[in-house]
Amino acid sequence: MHDPLSYTAAFLDIYRQYHHPRSPQKQVDECFAQTEQAFLSVFQLGLFEIYDFLYSKCVDTDHFKSWIIAIKGQAFFDRAVLQFFELQKQVNKPDTNFSSVLTKEQEVFWQENGYLKIEQVINESDCNAVCDLICKTLNIDLNDPQTWYPVHDLLQGLMLQKYQDDAIAHIRDNVQIKHIFSSLYRNNNILANCEKVSYNPPVTPHFSFKGSPLHWDIDFEIGPKYYIQGLLYLNDVPANRGAFTLIPGFQHQIDEHLMQYDHPEAAISALRNQGLEIPVEGRRGDLIVWLQSIPHAASPNYSDLPRFVQYISFNEIVY
Repeated sequence: MHDPLSYTAAFLDIYRQYHHPRSPQKQVDECFAQTEQAFLSVFQLGLFEIYDFLYSKCVDTDHFKSWIIAIKGQAFFDRAVLQFFELQKQVNKPDTNFSSVLTKEQEVFWQENGYLKIEQVINESDCNAVCDLICKTLNIDLNDPQTWYPVHDLLQGLMLQKYQDDAIAHIRDNVQIKHIFSSLYRNNNILANCEKVSYNPPVTPHFSFKGSPLHWDIDFEIGPKYYIQGLLYLNDVPANRGAFTLIPGFQHQIDEHLMQYDHPEAAISALRNQGLEIPVEGRRGDLIVWLQSIPHAASPNYSDLPRFVQYISFNEIVY
């Protein structure tokens, strides 16, 4: 199809039918998965919100299109239609014509440890704007600890499935963040994912830690690949404030480790008992990035303030 709007409409119809609740389970082929990821990135839609709509509310393809426009606005939708169409037309190869923004020391640390903390990437005002958004969404008053433990439909464990706000988009679209990911991918041809935010309040005698234990975010049908995850500390996070934890350098050991177990869950369970993870402390505006082969987790918050995070990641554009 040579018309961008017709191309997008056809994709929306296929995508809606693919995720229709009465559709039989289908094997996701790599091409469809890549196109889906490009669609979500270009239209800046979160997985939770789009699946929630498709599986419980969507009537037909026109309803799907109207829902996207209602969330993003007509002008944004029109620009995204053109960008999505252009992505499918071109042969996407790595664009390696760029200068790394990382120091030699940072690159060596990354190669050895599989993670990196880059300090003060985002300014205080932009971080505070997302913190304020989280507090407003959850009806939290930081001066009143009694409000720190809300029940909310969008709050799942530590994850607040909130994707659509100018404050979140402003950080996601930050040029310096994209340059950092481009430097690590060695490729300018990348798209930002529409990621969620996170809220981790202090544990109390009446409130236990809601985070996941040490884990990988890997599709083991495919296996580990060179995919980079990231998060931004929106407030100061000393080790006791629910700091992000990980096992440094595990990208060099994961294949051998997995071979020792019949199932990936047994492999990660064995690591949970060894105490190999370290906390990564940080200040407001610090960016932490890590390879998906690095076991990682948030930690319980034993401080006197909640911890706020925005997740950030990019995908390479490959067809």
